[in-house]
Amino acid sequence: MEEEFVSIEEKLLSNAQKKKRKKRNRKIVKTVFLLCFLCLLVFYMMSDMSKVKSLTVLNNTYYSDEQILEKAGLSYQSNYFLTFRFWVDYQLKKEPLIKNAHMHKDLQQGFVITVEEEKVIGYLQDQPQSVLIQGKGVQSVSDVRFESMPRIGLFRDDQLASLEEAFKNVDADVLSLISEILPHSESYDANMVMLIMNDGNRVSASYEGVELINQYKKILPQLKGTHVCLFMDAISGNIIKQSIDCTKTENAEIHE
Repeated sequence: MEEEFVSIEEKLLSNAQKKKRKKRNRKIVKTVFLLCFLCLLVFYMMSDMSKVKSLTVLNNTYYSDEQILEKAGLSYQSNYFLTFRFWVDYQLKKEPLIKNAHMHKDLQQGFVITVEEEKVIGYLQDQPQSVLIQGKGVQSVSDVRFESMPRIGLFRDDQLASLEEAFKNVDADVLSLISEILPHSESYDANMVMLIMNDGNRVSASYEGVELINQYKKILPQLKGTHVCLFMDAISGNIIKQSIDCTKTENAEIHE
């Protein structure tokens, strides 16, 4: 009976050792598999296969596509999987003319960046690196395409504040039709605004009447001739064609 008991003990010990070896072997296999997976992952992340395949920028006016990508820290060397949307959005929102930004990853391993720019009324004639932003006042900027915004004449600081309020309800697409914004004076009102349009027409108005420029596209088909002078009447809400030669009109700028 004693020999049989010893034999059972050895058998149990042998089985335990076998289980231990199997467990150790499984652990080794898992470790090897994990190492192989990590090696393949590192190889993939370092290869061109993990790089972004396309870069698209939408709704930008004041910054070029290349500038947006540079400010976002993106290029065709960027890793698709290691580029985080919140960081790209944060980087772009630091720019003074970008109100909001959102990067989207598509299924073709591409990035689509949609920006919402601030409403820029124009850049200052005497301070070319300064712009008047709706709701933010005068801000200094750099590397901006100024040709896409109106040039603002020599307004006083208080007039610039009034100008910012005057353009509050002016549509952005109409604002893009304006070439210059100048201080203007008439015998009945020494504190007015003159808008020189891209097509050569000139539109004068009080600060209260500036938002009537939203109707400009509607009245264009009714105008005859070029370099037409118009007056926006804040009281009646009408835009009136003036019977004067705009080519001879001089607009005195108001200085402090």
